[in-house]
Amino acid sequence: MRRFALLVIIIVLAASCGEGDREKRGASPAGSGQTVSEELPAGAAQTATEELPAGAVLIASDIVTEVIIRPDPEGDPWEVEKVAGYNGQSLVDSIFNRIYNGRMTVYDYHSGEPLKPADVKKIEAEFKNDRTKIGKISFTEDWYYFPEENRVEKRTKSVTFGYELYNNVGKVYAYKAAFRADLN
Repeated sequence: MRRFALLVIIIVLAASCGEGDREKRGASPAGSGQTVSEELPAGAAQTATEELPAGAVLIASDIVTEVIIRPDPEGDPWEVEKVAGYNGQSLVDSIFNRIYNGRMTVYDYHSGEPLKPADVKKIEAEFKNDRTKIGKISFTEDWYYFPEENRVEKRTKSVTFGYELYNNVGKVYAYKAAFRADLN
């Protein structure tokens, strides 16, 4: 039964990646690297997307991965162990530096509206300009599987920083999204 199910999955994946399917989606002019969907469900936005990397199967699009980078050391030891190798302060500082020197525009997490550097300064001031209070990072990513290489590749589209919010006994109870920063 497992072999049959695996065979069905492989056939479905192969059929969905075929040239005929690409033509149905409305491939753009040769060499443009873009594909545009012509037939979308009602209400869906029609946008251009990059073609799949050679040999890849798209297994997730715009998936959000959240990582608590400052877990409670008195809590679940596994949560602490999972981020033992985290050393992302350079990422955080670099993004803030890019914002403040005008090389990066970031967006309100909820509305999607662009934020000015002064807006980001206000957000930082809410947390006493202490970037170590960023306790959660979420990434919006596309995931690709390369069956021939048995490899998964994640391409990060954006990052959102979450500041810690504390209850009356000083424990983190939630996170407040600071902003969304689009990457490449």
